[in-house]
Amino acid sequence: MAARRFFSHTSLTGASFVDRIRRTGYLSGVRSWAVGENIAYGSGTRATARAIGTAWMNSAGHRANILSSTYRAIGIGIARGMPVGPGGATYTTDFGRRG
Repeated sequence: MAARRFFSHTSLTGASFVDRIRRTGYLSGVRSWAVGENIAYGSGTRATARAIGTAWMNSAGHRANILSSTYRAIGIGIARGMPVGPGGATYTTDFGRRG
């Protein structure tokens, strides 16, 4: 997202975050599954992992993903740069459960 200057759960090609998770093989061969995703970016003092974590915990939807007992796995991504403007960092967390 940072390199291609967009910010969305859906890629520029139209792939959803579920499509991206599927391509990793995480959902292969399972009968049931659940996934979720948080994304964020910030600059300056708002670009730190602590600041992003605080922002997510202060957002009902993001907080629900983080605290959900549904998920058993997490993938975390951090990239230098932001979808808009110079500097900063972009963060993703993908949550999952395979059944």
